[in-house]
This record gives sequence, C-alpha cells and structure tokens, in this order.
Amino acid sequence: MPETLASLPDTLRHDLVKTIGAAHVLVDEETRAFFSQDIGRAADVPAAAVVQPGTVEELCAVVASTTGAGFAVIPRGGGASYTGGYLPERPNAVIVDTRRLARVTTISPEDMYVTVECGMTWKGMADALRPSGLRTPFWGPLSGAFATIGGSLSQNSILWGSARYGVSADSVLSLDVVLADGTLLRTGSAAVRTSSPYFRYYGPDLTGLFLGDTGALGIKARATMRLMRLPAAVQTASFSFETHDDLVGAMAEIAREGIATECFGMDPSLQRQRMKRASLAKDLNALKGVVTSARNLAEGVKEAAKVALAGRRFLDNVPYSMHVCTEARDQAGADAALRDIRRIAAERRGREVENTIPKVMRGEPFMGMLSGIGPEGERWLPVHAVLPLSQAAATWSAVKALLERHADAFAQHGIVVGVLTAIVAPSAFVLEPVFYWPAPRTLYYEKVFDRATLARFTDFPPNPEGEALVFDVRGKLKELFLQRGATHLQIGKTYPYHEGLRPEAWALVNAVKNAVDPRHLVNPGSLGLA
Repeated sequence: MPETLASLPDTLRHDLVKTIGAAHVLVDEETRAFFSQDIGRAADVPAAAVVQPGTVEELCAVVASTTGAGFAVIPRGGGASYTGGYLPERPNAVIVDTRRLARVTTISPEDMYVTVECGMTWKGMADALRPSGLRTPFWGPLSGAFATIGGSLSQNSILWGSARYGVSADSVLSLDVVLADGTLLRTGSAAVRTSSPYFRYYGPDLTGLFLGDTGALGIKARATMRLMRLPAAVQTASFSFETHDDLVGAMAEIAREGIATECFGMDPSLQRQRMKRASLAKDLNALKGVVTSARNLAEGVKEAAKVALAGRRFLDNVPYSMHVCTEARDQAGADAALRDIRRIAAERRGREVENTIPKVMRGEPFMGMLSGIGPEGERWLPVHAVLPLSQAAATWSAVKALLERHADAFAQHGIVVGVLTAIVAPSAFVLEPVFYWPAPRTLYYEKVFDRATLARFTDFPPNPEGEALVFDVRGKLKELFLQRGATHLQIGKTYPYHEGLRPEAWALVNAVKNAVDPRHLVNPGSLGLA
C-alpha cells in the first residue's frame, strides 16, 4: 500500500491530541494500512490517521475538528465488512475507530429498552443483559464477539433472531447520531425535549434514515433497542433435502408461518467447506456451550455426548441442509413449533438429520472470526442478494448456471464456491454465494487472528489470476442480482445501490445527504454518494 498522499495538518493534529490524547491519534503506517482494509480488499490510499474517541462528547469534538479542517471522517466498528464500507476513497480522510465507545448507559426493565454506545459488541451487550433475563429481539450476527452495534445497524446485519424479528435495524427504537459538523442528533421519542428513547415513531421516522446507511449520513454514537424476556424453551432441528428447490420451498413456508427464530441452509459445497474444520467432538468450547445452554445439566451432558458422537459425519450423504431454531415462553410452545417445522420439511421431502450445527451454534453463538477464513487458510469473500420468497428458487437456479459456466476455471485456480441461505421474516430470502480461494494472507488476517490460530493455516503463494476470476464472477453475480430486482444488506461501496434505484428515490437520498452532510465529508463513496 502506498504512503498516504496527505498528512494531518499541524492544527488538526493538535486539536485531536488535545481532545482524545496522543495515544489515540494513530498515524503510523502499519496502523493506517490495517484500518484501511477489510476482508475483501485494501483501499488504494490509506487514511491519514486513525482516531479513537472514548466518549460521545469526544466523538462530537473529533468530527467537528476533522471536517472543519476539510478532512473526511469514516466510522469503523469491529471491521468485519467485506464491501469496502469503511475504506477511504480519498487521501485526506480520518478513520474513526468507535470501539472505545462501549458502555451500556441504560437498562430499563420497566420500559423494556436498553441504550448502549455503538462501539459495544453484540456479545458485550448480551452479557450485560443476561443477569436481567432480557435480550434484544435481534441479538447479533455470528461475528458478534467482534462486530459492533453501530457497524451492524449501518449494515442491516442478520442471524440471531432474524427469521422472526428481522434485521438488526428492526429492533431499534432511537439513535444518537453525530452529524458532519459534530452536532449530536437524537431520534425517535428521544427527540422530544422532555422525553426518553422508549418509542421509535413520532412524526417521520428519523431513526430509519440512519439505519442501513453504511455510515454515509452520520456516525452512530448510541443506540436504544427494544427488549424482550429470554425464552424459556429453545428447540433445534436439521434436515436434508435432495434439491435446492425443496430446501427453498421449506424455508419459505417456515418464514410465512413465523415459527422459527433462525433458519438457514447450505448447499453441498459449503457443507464440505464447513466440515473440513476441526472436529466438533474435539472442540471443547462448543461442547461446553451445548451443556450450558441446555435446560439442565443432565440434558446438557446428553446433548453434548450426541454432538461428540456425531463428529463431522452427520452431514455425510446430505445434498442440501436446513438448520432451524425455534423458541417460546414454555416447552409446549417450542415443541409445537418444532412439530410444524417437521411437517413442513416432510412435505418438501426433507429427512431429519442430527442437529449438531444449530445446537452448537446456539450454545456458542458468537464464534469469532473463523467463519471469515477458509478451513485451510484460504481467502473468503461472499456476495449476497435479498429476494422475495417467490423468487428465491429461480434466482438460485440462475446462480448455479452462472457458476457452472466457470467450473473449469474455478478448478484450475483452486476456487471453491458454496451457497448459504437464510430467511428474514416474514417475506425475505437471503441467497449468499461464498468464494474460497488460495492466496497469501493479508494484513487484515495477520492482525485479526492471533499467532496460534494463524499457525493452523497455510499461507498460500500469490494467485493473481484466481483472485481476478473471483472478483470477475462476483461482479457478474451482482449484475444478475440487479437484473432480478434483488436488494442488499451490507451495501458499503460494493453493491450498485445508485444504479438500482428509481430516479426519484435516488434524488431523495441525495437531498438527505446534502441536508445532513453538505460537503459530503462523512464516509464519501458509501452508498454511491461521492
């Protein structure tokens, strides 16, 4: 990566150091390089600095000083993006690392909301809420040990709770957002001078403007989310299907019935990649999670023993798999939902198999960043589409046809492509092809994983032709999705948001941007807003 073409002016550096301390104004080359790349790629030019405010007041002052000097500000959370969401597109940019903003400010069991600073991780919030017997309806992505609240709300994350409660944004009541000039904007009922953030809707939904915006409209400082009581009963199940049409049909009907909290599937290729990892029977953390998540110790030990016995062979001879979790206020409710899930699967010729995957995932829901790297250390890069339930099977067929046209080239360069699916209730289906290919480790991986973890992986030689092929086919998939009217969650600077919008919608997005960020200094390039 080349040296930055712009350095911090002395006056700006002085203001930043005065506000947050010299230890939190980082300008060394390696730090700038690391923060200026994500899982997918590195920026052409790194940021001029990385700053780490420790309070919301410091965040406001940092933004005001930086934009006042004509520099762009780019928010970054846990860094698990693969769409260039926080990569600078100009040299005079400062990345704001939000992870020191990690406090729970309010837990209100009376009004059923929690307010947290947006640099907090989902795991941190879940741990803080657990003694109260509460959680948010959507309660985090798989990377929730690293992913921050603010990053996920900017990207409309999915997984835990999504099949019933929707994306991360659907659980939000109110936001505190730092605008381009350092102003702190409160939304929802908190916008009322004498009120608290207990309700989202009062006039136009200002909260919604800043959700899924990929950090293009402001920097999220605090978020208030709805609370619910922890479910008393959880059931899990897994099924095998012969065709992707059968899998999609079962998942779609489960979505319409609203009987699962998580429901996701895998094609044979992705299953093989997942099963190459270390045996679940030897994963003590996974077994511990199965034990502690059970209703009682005896049941937990029994379930852990079944996981250990199944090892990695429980998906042998499974063409397509579906994994489901359902939860309820009592065991009878969870059992009834599971009966309906089994009926729906059987109607689509599904065969029940060992439920190791959802059981282990529920036992250890925030598994770190290992899902973002191949089983042998290969590079990992997904591309996804959000589709209506009725279009999922036909779009998957089109994806398969496109991938099959490149099968020989994939084999030549060691590229493996699998497909992950999920439902986002009650009407959306997520289709996510995932690329794995042998290539050298990037600085991102070197910094995210510890030495012991990296030692388990191969550091492959350069594979420029393979990487070029991955990005070429990924681009073709994005075009296919655009033609089929798909939308996207993590838009960043990758998906054709502008190209896909009707002109009147794009004009309104531009007008909002101009209103909250007239000089376009908040994460320029995100959402296609220069």
